[in-house]
Amino acid sequence: MPFQKDPPNSVFEPHEFKNLNTKKVWLLLAKGLAELCGTAILLSIGCMSLISNSAGGVQDHLSVVISFSFAIATSIIIFGHISGSHINPALTAADVVRGEKSIFMFIYYTVMQCFGAFVGYSILRVLVPNEVLGEKEAGFCCNAVDPRMSTAQAVGVEMLITGILSLVFCAVQDTKNPDAGQTVAIKFGVVCVALLVPAAHFIGSSMNPARSFGPALFSRNWKDHWVYWIGPMSGAMIAAYVYTHLFARHHPSKSRSVSRQPSARITLQHQQNHSGDEV
Repeated sequence: MPFQKDPPNSVFEPHEFKNLNTKKVWLLLAKGLAELCGTAILLSIGCMSLISNSAGGVQDHLSVVISFSFAIATSIIIFGHISGSHINPALTAADVVRGEKSIFMFIYYTVMQCFGAFVGYSILRVLVPNEVLGEKEAGFCCNAVDPRMSTAQAVGVEMLITGILSLVFCAVQDTKNPDAGQTVAIKFGVVCVALLVPAAHFIGSSMNPARSFGPALFSRNWKDHWVYWIGPMSGAMIAAYVYTHLFARHHPSKSRSVSRQPSARITLQHQQNHSGDEV
């Protein structure tokens, strides 16, 4: 087969950054800041749940899981309509596999997400005295692999749970999904609880490289840090590829009559009027 050039919207072309004007620059900035702030909320609220109680004990496992899951839902509610509220480099990588984001947008989002994680964690550490953290200062809210597990097993668990999260991410964005709707925040919150309850107590489940990066950078605690990049990134990308090429591509679209749905014409016209704003 002769060599073919990448299509205009190839992931290797910075199509989101082409034909920049003032409006598009502000839109890109808003998306980046939304990812930064959303990830900061995740780290500050989620890690706050690990602070020891008045008796000096750490909060129970379920409380921590619910706090992180609801923090994710909160970020989606606030920023979902602005940037998609990925707040997770693994999910942004999944969007690259789906052809929805370019490599350049992936780098932009990932930088903002990691910086946001560091900012959110830093704010928490500044506001909370070390005496009430409930753990050694260097390890507070840092992901750690259970000594009973090998690193290969830890990578496998991260791949599994992040892969499932990525499938949910692909499903809610699938235009053929009639139930994508306005319940995305609730869906992600419930799914995160389902994944973290069984996994977090022995692997410190991350499912999110940025979530692991913020505390690790602040505390300079890089033990097994690579696990929380390789596992989630590979799991999310494999799952996105499977969903895109096995399910989405071969699932027939349902024909809809515009004449029976007056609102469809309005929605289409609205999309056409704002097509220049897409990045």
